[in-house]
Amino acid sequence: MPTALVISPHADDAAFFCGGTLAKRHAEGWETILVHVTDDCKDGMRGSRAEVQAQNHAQLRDAAQHLGITTIEDLGFETDCLCDSDRIALRERFVYLYRKYRPLAVFTFDPFARYEENQDHVVCARAAQEAFWVACFHLHHPEHLEAGLAPFSVGERWYFSRQQEDANHAEVISPYLQSKIDAVCAHGTMVRHILHQMRLQLETLGRRSEIVNDAIENDPRPLITGWVTASTCDDEGRHVERFRVERLGALEEFLMSISAAVEGA
Repeated sequence: MPTALVISPHADDAAFFCGGTLAKRHAEGWETILVHVTDDCKDGMRGSRAEVQAQNHAQLRDAAQHLGITTIEDLGFETDCLCDSDRIALRERFVYLYRKYRPLAVFTFDPFARYEENQDHVVCARAAQEAFWVACFHLHHPEHLEAGLAPFSVGERWYFSRQQEDANHAEVISPYLQSKIDAVCAHGTMVRHILHQMRLQLETLGRRSEIVNDAIENDPRPLITGWVTASTCDDEGRHVERFRVERLGALEEFLMSISAAVEGA
């Protein structure tokens, strides 16, 4: 059974950016591990930090069921503070999880994406990218090897971003669009938090949206359904999620030419 490992800085990132693909992989027989990096203790428009964190953690478990995620690894870094965190400690966690789960594919934010304003996304992406290299070598974190793990190299890197200018793959998710919508809507606290930010931005510009207000105060599902449906629709009427997929990098053509498929692998 192939394994996908998803590095999600915040609870809702996986559903928003690759939820349809994860649901599709689950239907194809993959095991999916989600690495939830931060504690999401500030990602809500009402309540204390403890209350918001508890809501977001519970809603993540609900969303995971819609996507076929089998395991969640909570790392517990403080949200919106990864720029001030120990970068080596964060990278070590990713190296450890690569070696522990040995995924064929890792899904995460693109470390080279432009226009990314959320620094938690940037820090996670760059730590994950560096961990791809570090996980291969025995002299990095030998304590992992002493615990019974071994050096490991991830096979495929599926990078997503807000504006994927360098996408080289569009994954068709039309049969799994509803699973994606259900997973996003499961994050009710974070969805309302995002919509509240939009409302504040509109107010600053002297504008008002009753659609946004209604979604915040009542049911956000109609707005989220329209948003997700429109944002994933391509020119052919299919629903897709776009990625920049890397396997062997600049050496892929050469390495594929001097290698052969292993029977049964």
